[in-house]
Amino acid sequence: MHDRFSTNPASYPRWVFDGYDFGKDADVLEVGCGEGVIWRKNVDRIPDGWRLTLTDFSDGMVQAARSALGDRARYAVADVQTLPFEDEAFDAVIANHMLFHVEDRPRAFSEVRRVLRPEGLFVATAIGRDHLRELWELEPPRDGIWSKTRERFTIELARGELAPFFAAIELERYPDSLEVTDAEALVDVFRSRGDVAEERLAAIREHVAEAIDRDGSFHVTKDSARVRCRKP
Repeated sequence: MHDRFSTNPASYPRWVFDGYDFGKDADVLEVGCGEGVIWRKNVDRIPDGWRLTLTDFSDGMVQAARSALGDRARYAVADVQTLPFEDEAFDAVIANHMLFHVEDRPRAFSEVRRVLRPEGLFVATAIGRDHLRELWELEPPRDGIWSKTRERFTIELARGELAPFFAAIELERYPDSLEVTDAEALVDVFRSRGDVAEERLAAIREHVAEAIDRDGSFHVTKDSARVRCRKP
């Protein structure tokens, strides 16, 4: 969906990496690295002087990241709320689209601050409350995860939550949206969830097709941002 229908032709992983201006020589920690997508898409841009440490709560994700970078980084299974690193061990810490999973974010931010060197950078990405709003208005997930994540760390909450721990907080939104011109592609998204009945999929198909016929596309809001701040 994002590859086919995003209105911003630029590469989102490349844009995220553009915020990693850590200098030519730096110790860099990523928390919640997932499959290492940002690194996979920017492997040609990683300075030789960066010493990378990639961590995730999931061993499977850590192994997936290892397959992307091999011995270019160190790896560890770790919880951002209790980081297994010494004080002031890193020049930069990265957290991409993972902070809304963290139950005790003040504790996590305290840990990030602890492992950062003075003036070290904390760079995170987050979504806003309206991200993909039109999709979930069509058919909210049964478990309520959409609303729960938007009650946690969002673009709207970022500055206030970070301010007690960091200084020089900057927020930059990534301009983008989806303009879907294929109703079946959107239906496939809902079908992949496994909790949407066929009769409901048919109704979604009809609704989206009508919007495409009327407006030329079915609009879906995207709202992502990069947040940067420093350890005082």
